[in-house]
Amino acid sequence: MEKVELEKLIKELEKIRGRHTELISLYIPAGANLHEISNQLVQEKGTAENIKSKATRRNVITALEKIIQHLKLFKQTPPNGLVVFCGNISPVEGKEDIKLWSFEPPEPLRVKKYWCDQVFVLDFLKEMVETKEVFGLIVLDAREANIGLLRGKELSIIKTIESNVPSKSVKGGMCLHPSTFIYKKNDLVEIKDIDLEDEILSFSFNERKKTYGNVKNIFKKFVEYGIKLTLDNKKEIIASKEHRIFVFDGKKIKEVECEKINIGNLIICKDGLHSVINKKVIYVNDWFYDLYIPKYHKYFANDVLVHNSQMRYDRIREQAIIEFLTKVGETATQIFLDQKNLKGIIIGGPGYVKEDFAKEDYLHYQLKQKILGLKHISYTGEMGLKELVEKAKDLIKETEIAKEKEIISKFLLALKEENKNVVYNLENVLKAIESKNIDKLLIYEDLKILKENYSCSCGYEKTIIRESTKIFQVICDKCGNKMNLKKQEEITNDIISSVKEFGEVFFISRETEEGIQFTNITKIAAFLKFSIQ
Repeated sequence: MEKVELEKLIKELEKIRGRHTELISLYIPAGANLHEISNQLVQEKGTAENIKSKATRRNVITALEKIIQHLKLFKQTPPNGLVVFCGNISPVEGKEDIKLWSFEPPEPLRVKKYWCDQVFVLDFLKEMVETKEVFGLIVLDAREANIGLLRGKELSIIKTIESNVPSKSVKGGMCLHPSTFIYKKNDLVEIKDIDLEDEILSFSFNERKKTYGNVKNIFKKFVEYGIKLTLDNKKEIIASKEHRIFVFDGKKIKEVECEKINIGNLIICKDGLHSVINKKVIYVNDWFYDLYIPKYHKYFANDVLVHNSQMRYDRIREQAIIEFLTKVGETATQIFLDQKNLKGIIIGGPGYVKEDFAKEDYLHYQLKQKILGLKHISYTGEMGLKELVEKAKDLIKETEIAKEKEIISKFLLALKEENKNVVYNLENVLKAIESKNIDKLLIYEDLKILKENYSCSCGYEKTIIRESTKIFQVICDKCGNKMNLKKQEEITNDIISSVKEFGEVFFISRETEEGIQFTNITKIAAFLKFSIQ
């Protein structure tokens, strides 16, 4: 069964409501043992014997028997599996109208399911007829990026990339023990009690004097092991191993990481130079602190002049983010350029990194043009991708609507300009189909086209093709009397299938102003391959 036919059938089956729990849905995947399926249905018959309502019991058993007999027509399941619906569809209580539908779906079935309810189970079929356009998904923050693809409702995680970007809260690891004393103006407080904008004692190498600078940021890092330095003036400082301290080597002042300082090194202190007399690694298991003083980038801690790492750290972090986003862009480009039906790219993340990624040229220029939008989400990883899909429904819908609007706008413009490459109304479109002169067919999604055979008492017969919405009497061309309908069949799917052999088909909804305008003019139209003079 073609997807177009399946769409029509789904709409038909959705309208059916059983008066009781008596509509049976059966999904059989390819390769399933039909004998076992039949045995299962026989068991269901036995269970149905316990239904209290006599009418419901009869209807369910009759439907099951009808399915069991139908399955005997198959030696094996079709390549894509088999779907069977059966039940009493009569709207009148007490009246029996058991009907059976059976078909091979357009895509392989992945489920095996038997269900008896007041409605038919159609979710699995609806997924098949939904648009299978591909959307590229990227969720990222400074820690990781996840690249995925969305095909219809199927979400695939293709690649996860972890970054080497240092955490914002760590700030390079340069931190001091929480009990470290800091000189505020007119006060001496522990570093853990320092507040933003506090003025603390610093040092200006340019002016060669002690001065005060404002604290603009405070950072924390959990440290398990620290370095404890003891000086000859009995002062001590406990720092993370990366924290830089100002050392005089006899010629110049240098910044040296704590773990690289040796006994005997001269440390710059508040009252001059003092020598390190002891150094050891200690277990601290506590939160350490660092301060950011933008003007001087240094401050006195326990009388020792220490460096704050902000500027250097920011440069390192910025470069790491650039390298990370470059890698994400290269990987996403390689994945997305391979997707023939890629309709757009959606980017999400919990922070600012997504904006930087979308704004700069990390993606191939052809892909950058396909970015549909950005969404703020709470997570990365699989949960982040799922959240992005949920929040991006509006963007995906807009893409489908935009495509519909574009084709209708072209049609309306062609009508206005009296372009001979456009025809509308069923009669004109059928002539174009007969000559295989259709490039693009535009058809209202709910249109039904009927083929009807009529006969007259005078012996004259006539066949007409019409839209189901138009009601009229057929008059005999020979005697002028009203003709009688002998046979009626819907041929919408036949027309669509024939056009697909040499042209494209666009289904038009009434969800947009353009769609409403189109259906007010006609329900079917076409762009021709060559104009009719």
